[in-house]
Amino acid sequence: MKQWKQWLTRTVLAATALGLAACNGSDGDNSDEAKPTAQIRVVHASPDAPNVDVYANGSRALANVPYKAASALLTVPAGNLPLRVTVAGTDTAVDSFTDALPALEAGKIYTVFAAGRLAQIAPLAIVEDNLAPAAGQLKLRVVHAAPSAGNVDIYLTAPDADLATATPALGNVAFRADSGVLPVAAGSYRVRITPAGSKTVAYDSGTLDLAAGADLVVAAVETENAVSPVSLLLLTRNAAAPVSELKDARARVRAIHAISDAPAVDVLANGAALFSGVSYYAVSDYAAVPAAAYTVTVATAAGGTEVISQALTLDRASSYSVFAIGLAAGSGPTAPRFLVAADNLSLPATGSAKVRVVHASPGAPNVDIYANGNRVLANVPYPAASDYLEVPAGSYTFDVRPAGDAATVVQTLTATLEANRIYTVVARGVVGSSGAAAFTLSPVVDR
Repeated sequence: MKQWKQWLTRTVLAATALGLAACNGSDGDNSDEAKPTAQIRVVHASPDAPNVDVYANGSRALANVPYKAASALLTVPAGNLPLRVTVAGTDTAVDSFTDALPALEAGKIYTVFAAGRLAQIAPLAIVEDNLAPAAGQLKLRVVHAAPSAGNVDIYLTAPDADLATATPALGNVAFRADSGVLPVAAGSYRVRITPAGSKTVAYDSGTLDLAAGADLVVAAVETENAVSPVSLLLLTRNAAAPVSELKDARARVRAIHAISDAPAVDVLANGAALFSGVSYYAVSDYAAVPAAAYTVTVATAAGGTEVISQALTLDRASSYSVFAIGLAAGSGPTAPRFLVAADNLSLPATGSAKVRVVHASPGAPNVDIYANGNRVLANVPYPAASDYLEVPAGSYTFDVRPAGDAATVVQTLTATLEANRIYTVVARGVVGSSGAAAFTLSPVVDR
């Protein structure tokens, strides 16, 4: 929230600065207020580009603009507006933006996207009029600004419409394409995006209420959350809230059965089966579900005896691992329960891997985790999931040692961590037990 307020403050300052910059380029006759004007806003839509500064008429108008940020509409004199974009805080120019704007027509509104990956970044300008929508309608423009998404079909339907029988509102939309103005009746809608020619949903907005009189630009931009390859930026003409991000309305969840003395189980969400017949120690695939509040229950697959029931809220565009832990016959600290771990599935840097440790061994003490002889996690309690560590890809020997006791190795795992992969190492079972219930380390590939 603090960062958002800072961004709004910079936007207000930038509006003043850009207006002054444009006026400073005039002939000094002090008659600029009588001259025709246009409006312009700038959107940072390059997913791998750094923060940028934007200069107009030689003066810095927008400072340190991050990815997915957009300015409010800025009023400037019509005509030529020299534009320059640099890496924030430097004089390193993004050459494709230098003086790239067309002459601004009076009364028109220009939205300029910094679009494409950094190596191919270029301005994408769309031009709008300032006419009000018809009564009971809104005006909508759709822009494909996600360079890696490929051509897509875009559906705009009633919230409960069956996609199998729906027709795309926009078909085979290519990167950098602009739909033009779409007059839309006010109401509740659902936006779904699929690869062109497919009914497989890559993005789902959930229910979206569109009000009469609105004038919106909706841009699909790249995101990194493993639920959807894109999210939507909603650009409005409201100076106080010029942009908002609408993430995918789904979440992804998987179940890990780590109760060593329990039989195969079913996992239910709000009474409906989510996973069936999950055995110890099994890791389900991820399932996509609406982001919402659930009561999640684990029950024995044979007989349906409830083992665990717990409330769980899943956020938009987020992934979760739900570990069923403890002992079926346990009580107190070892009673059966869920350990819910939020999965950070953003990819590591090139040549690296990400790994975390989950302590899911009931009755075990706090532990230290060593990798190739170096302590990387200290005093991890039961139950807990560590943060992800980013490490160079390669072979590792992981040791579990009692917290503070560097001499005693309880369990060892040797594993190869591949580049651009994400892993969870699970400490499971019961210390001192044998067979299936023995204490062990099990690696899981998250992505």
